[in-house]
Amino acid sequence: MVGGKITASAAGPDPPEATLALALGRHRAGATAEADHLFRQALDAAPDDPAALFLYARFNAETGRADRAREILARLVALQPGHVEAHVALADLAERAGRQDEAMARYRQALEIRPGHAVALVKLASVLLDRGFTDVADLGAAIEVCRAAITLLPDPAAAHALLGRTLLAAGRAGEAVEAYRTAAALAPLNPPVFAGLALALLSAGDLEAALEVAETVTAVAPTLADGWYARGRALLLLHRPAPAAEAFAQGLQLTPDDSRLHLGLGDAYAEVYREREAIAHLARAAALDPDSKWAHANQGSVLYRNGELAAAEQHCRRALALDPDLPSAHRNLAGILAEDGRDQEARRHRDAAYAADNVEIHSPPNPRATVLVLTTCDSGNIPHRNLLPADRYARIDWFIEYATPGQAAALPPYDIAFNIIGDADYSDPTEAVVEAFVRRRGVRVLNDPARIGPTRRDRLPAHLAGIEGLVVPRAARLDPGAGRDADIGAWARAQGLEPPLLLRPIGSHGGRGLTLARSMGELEGFDAAQGAYATAFQTFASPRDGLFRKYRAIFVDRRPYPYHLGISDHWLVHYASSLTPRDPDHQAEEMRFLEDPAQAVGETAWAAIGAVGRRLDLDYAGLDFSILPDGRVLVFEANATMLVHREAEGPLARKNPYVERITSAFQALVEAR
Repeated sequence: MVGGKITASAAGPDPPEATLALALGRHRAGATAEADHLFRQALDAAPDDPAALFLYARFNAETGRADRAREILARLVALQPGHVEAHVALADLAERAGRQDEAMARYRQALEIRPGHAVALVKLASVLLDRGFTDVADLGAAIEVCRAAITLLPDPAAAHALLGRTLLAAGRAGEAVEAYRTAAALAPLNPPVFAGLALALLSAGDLEAALEVAETVTAVAPTLADGWYARGRALLLLHRPAPAAEAFAQGLQLTPDDSRLHLGLGDAYAEVYREREAIAHLARAAALDPDSKWAHANQGSVLYRNGELAAAEQHCRRALALDPDLPSAHRNLAGILAEDGRDQEARRHRDAAYAADNVEIHSPPNPRATVLVLTTCDSGNIPHRNLLPADRYARIDWFIEYATPGQAAALPPYDIAFNIIGDADYSDPTEAVVEAFVRRRGVRVLNDPARIGPTRRDRLPAHLAGIEGLVVPRAARLDPGAGRDADIGAWARAQGLEPPLLLRPIGSHGGRGLTLARSMGELEGFDAAQGAYATAFQTFASPRDGLFRKYRAIFVDRRPYPYHLGISDHWLVHYASSLTPRDPDHQAEEMRFLEDPAQAVGETAWAAIGAVGRRLDLDYAGLDFSILPDGRVLVFEANATMLVHREAEGPLARKNPYVERITSAFQALVEAR
């Protein structure tokens, strides 16, 4: 080499083999321009030399000139159709460009030439797996080629790992675990292999072992997102959502656009009642993977629980478009449609969800007790996730409307039954069935179904009559159908009610559809097609500051426990939207209620509240109330469907010891019965 130019030796031009060796050396040294010149020189000397063509094609591929590499390889296979490495190289280029069908065709062509080509076998299996298997033949082919590659590769660990991935995709979790274990034994320092083993163990149902492996992966390879995903997934399935959320969040710091991690984090946040964050991550998961039925179904579930019915319906329908048999989407859509008055359509989705299988079993490792949960597929169930934590109790959810003859005797063994059909508006159709089950089986049951009916809004005043210090406003019920063309004003007067009146659709909660009519004229526009309740309205603003206070007490085994206090400048008080979560002074007032409720509301009032619990005679129930200026208790509602949950991190988390006092009392009741 003289003056930066490549010159021939004095003895004449080098043979192509020597020039190619020089070219490869310069390429390895990073002298790309010199290497390119030497490759061209070798081809000028021998234009059809297979080695020169192949090496120059590989050089172009490695230096980012894929189109040029493809042209050279095409020329090579035209000259030598049996050149197996050229077909493999063309397949590699097609795979990198996202042309998976072309890549598979080229790998298969290479295998026709040399059936035992290990690299082609492994890469074909990998493409089949990454493509997602468009048919059953793909699955079979991928498994077959992986097994063939294992016997041919000098280091078969990669083929065993790929076989594990393929078997896992085929739903053969047990075989996948064995394949990954073999790969892990051959490659004990390969974290991705162990991450795959953790996922296979999850699918096989060995959750504790999966978590142990995943924790090892994240300890030795903290930058491997798959390890954090496996760890988060194991924790979530073990019903430990808070640490699961931490694991998923750690993974997202490494790979912010991983739809699996967003889905997992959304599910974890939903479990700890961080709904807005859950919705945001589930929406991101759906945006990254529009064909994820779980991203849409789970987003629909959280939106439904959050009262955003239109958006929830949209996502449930999208999930069912992706999987017409997805039970969770059918269940949520049925509830949404029922709340919107579309009863016939709701019934179709309920049938799709429950007619074939009306028993769901949830069983953690080492449960403290197994609870038979008598539930309805309609609205009106007690929110029981926090009463029966999924990591402590096994649950057999029996959707009672779809009970079949003799099914009760065939249920798995259980320790106690809990009737969570707690809304009297929805319990009537199931009350007789549940009572018959209780009488016939002699089962121990929490919340006797016969005691739910008297808590209906129009029955409650009579049910609580005679309790000193209690004010229960009169209420009347207009049955569904009867209100379609009714004169609401005339009907209310016939019931002895005059404005101001609270009007609400039957079965509504959380203020949905609630109207305060201060005159007869304001009654006219109320839609009573679904039926309605009219309740005498009594103002309860405090003369001290003009604010409205709504307290909640929870009864466990008839004993009252303080739960929360919402303070608002509006008569319609919802805790989440009240002033309490945002005002330290109101939070301090709430804490005084939690710490000493009798002192906060008055001894007489707290005694009246205790009497309500005894009168309801339910194992679990709640009371929403306020305190009038004269110290009496103004009852808003008393029933079994009251929600109890822990608060997320922040100022309100100081309430959690009082929440745990309620849940612990209920769990002690479960385990004592």
